[in-house]
Amino acid sequence: MIYFDSHVHIQDLFSLDVFFKKSLENFSQQMSQSQVNCSGTFFLLLTEGKTHDFFSLFQKEVTERTDILPQSWKIEGTQEEESLLFSHKDWPGARLFVVAGRQIITTERLEVLALGTASKFDDGGALVATINCVREGQGLAVVPWGAGKWLGKRGKLVNNLIETADSENLFMGDNGGRPVFWPAPAAFALAAKRGIRLLPGSDPLPLAEEEPRAGSFGGFVPGECTSATPFADLKTLLTEQNVPITPFGNKQGTIRFFKTQIALRMK
Repeated sequence: MIYFDSHVHIQDLFSLDVFFKKSLENFSQQMSQSQVNCSGTFFLLLTEGKTHDFFSLFQKEVTERTDILPQSWKIEGTQEEESLLFSHKDWPGARLFVVAGRQIITTERLEVLALGTASKFDDGGALVATINCVREGQGLAVVPWGAGKWLGKRGKLVNNLIETADSENLFMGDNGGRPVFWPAPAAFALAAKRGIRLLPGSDPLPLAEEEPRAGSFGGFVPGECTSATPFADLKTLLTEQNVPITPFGNKQGTIRFFKTQIALRMK
């Protein structure tokens, strides 16, 4: 079984040590709740904005020890330029793969996530053109739900995309920031009818209390991956219609949701 979080931001105010430890704790907890008796294979799929490139810093750690993380951590390369293997002495059986990816803001003020690609993308392109660029870069394109972003004209754009776009390597995204009182958007059901799958992720926000959220909301798929080409193996599973994607994690409570939204607007 492979557990993944498909919407991961590393914020500047986070402690990297705490961030990655909590992700291992969260994934391990989900694995135990699923009653799966095996060593853990976990994926953090990064969605870095234009001002961040933590993945390049982690790549540098493979060839020269920069102490970006304590000595208890080890970062190893794979045969893929877009993936790295993280391990920690306190979790000897766990494999934590960190995968490069970007978050792109379109001219319509919608987000597109480019998962599993080390390519860089410019903000400001049209929605469909941006998705095509992600595909050309061999990434998985995800249009993630966001509070208020799928309403009105933008909601119609999302529905039109679902109804008309080529579904290959295209996904919708849910995240743990969607509060318990907010029902799943109708676009999710529409997408499912067209064979466009749903990828869940935690989407940590730039607030100190969001530091422990990575790995707390995501999905799991049956299967295995190699340490040589982990993302290629995961990508095959995620794009295979016959392989079920099972979501895990709890959505935000009502009070926390409004506190978070107020805190973001006060920053």
